[in-house]
Amino acid sequence: KPLNAFQGLQWYISDMATRTEAAKWMTYRAASLKIAGEPHTKEAAMAKLNASETARFVTNLALQIHGGYGYMKDYVVERLYRDARILTLYEGTSEVQKIVISGNILRRK
Repeated sequence: KPLNAFQGLQWYISDMATRTEAAKWMTYRAASLKIAGEPHTKEAAMAKLNASETARFVTNLALQIHGGYGYMKDYVVERLYRDARILTLYEGTSEVQKIVISGNILRRK
């Protein structure tokens, strides 16, 4: 059977696409606030946090789909998996993004 005939893999693809689309729209929202000259620090941090965590989630599922072959340097998914991990560290770790987000939320109350 082709891989896309398996329901579990269809669910993986659905989760991957949904999270990727949400990350894209969060990024668009932060960018539109910046362009409009509005405060955007919280939204930018949320977009960065969500996008980097989504990249890690998606590449992990891609690795699962490829099985043991996913770890081989012959397959692009191996590099993407390594690259996605650095996204949670580069330009502020996920934890720093959470501090920025919560700080912005708590200051407003």
